[in-house]
Amino acid sequence: MEWEYYTNPSKKQQIDELLQQAASRFANCESTEGARSEARKFEKEILRKIAKIDAYFAERCGCNELY
Repeated sequence: MEWEYYTNPSKKQQIDELLQQAASRFANCESTEGARSEARKFEKEILRKIAKIDAYFAERCGCNELY
């Protein structure tokens, strides 16, 4: 088991940027149910992208709930 996040600086940077995007979406999300639902969909999309980069890291972030 190799965690690309910890061994490959390029992949770490890619994942960090994706995590920042997800955090920013939630931080700037309106408090309506529709906006929160859209933010959760965006989060799942981000987790899928992270899984393509490092499946082990994505699993620790909750990606296992997607499958």
